[in-house]
Amino acid sequence: MVFSFGTSKDAPDVLRLLEDESYQGDLRIIFTRRDDPIASYKAENDGSITGMIRDNEGRAIATMSAIPRQMYIGGELKKTAYLSGLKKDLSYKKMINWRDVFAKMDAAGKYDAYFCCFVGDNDLIIRMLGKKRARLPYTIPVSSFDAFIYSPHVRIKDPHPELEFIKAEADDKDAAVKFINEQGKRHDLFHKLDSVDDVKGLDKADFYCLKKDGKIVAAGALWDRKEVKQYYLKECHGKMKLVRFLNPVLSLIGYIKIPPDNTRVNFAYISFLEAENDDPGLITSLLSRIKEEAKSSYDALFISAAHSSKKHGALKKIRGIRITHHIVQIVMNGINDVPPADIDGENMDIECALL
Repeated sequence: MVFSFGTSKDAPDVLRLLEDESYQGDLRIIFTRRDDPIASYKAENDGSITGMIRDNEGRAIATMSAIPRQMYIGGELKKTAYLSGLKKDLSYKKMINWRDVFAKMDAAGKYDAYFCCFVGDNDLIIRMLGKKRARLPYTIPVSSFDAFIYSPHVRIKDPHPELEFIKAEADDKDAAVKFINEQGKRHDLFHKLDSVDDVKGLDKADFYCLKKDGKIVAAGALWDRKEVKQYYLKECHGKMKLVRFLNPVLSLIGYIKIPPDNTRVNFAYISFLEAENDDPGLITSLLSRIKEEAKSSYDALFISAAHSSKKHGALKKIRGIRITHHIVQIVMNGINDVPPADIDGENMDIECALL
């Protein structure tokens, strides 16, 4: 086994490994980063690194990337690493020294906590690290969240039509960002957002807010990340095949427009959607206004909410597709002496656009 840190020349191998598996549901979806995954991870954070594992003949057999994130845990900012794209060539049957891989990744950047996200119950990292072993990294379950996929044409009853809705302009831009950070940092794993510069690719023009008597009571962002990451529909099965057949009619009444097989889903994220005191009515009202802004440009909207949150209670009432994700913390046992971070999974607010 030969380890190295990936560069753009490794991009074709990383892409092959990333796309070797897809989400196995009625909609088989490939989560990918075309055409250059190495550059894509750098577009998330300049400090991102990608580990390449090759056999002695030079064939890429596994990969793993780490994206630095400044996130709140217990009300304090922590330097965390999001581990992404941990993939192994399914045809490679020999053992890989994963401890050595994790050690080399850890040595490249010291963090207060590592975490990763997986869909379903068959992820490589869970199979490897699900059990605590002496001097080996292991995982701790944190919490689960749903990624909700909505049609921009879905009907959402606005519970607060009296509130002023604006696209953040001039002073409102900074005020909207400040409001979001103040509301969000009360929750664990919320990404620091003191300014839009804290999240690469985010722009002040992406923000919208609701005002009551001139005061912001809810705010969020609508942004397209197709240059960084993409979802491709590989195949459509079961009831979703019927839904796609009936799309010309169903899309008129707010159902998701399902694209042909092997095509990119044309979607945007609704991110950092925060409301005063996590008020579900304000969340619903702002979402209903933002999705109207997206009608002419996108076929789908993605937004996430932790299962235990008030936001989830509001979002689950809206017709759409739900994909459950699981967050786990990775403890570098035997590699560093950093104790597990005390992450409150019942008070989590993590942003799916950054995973």
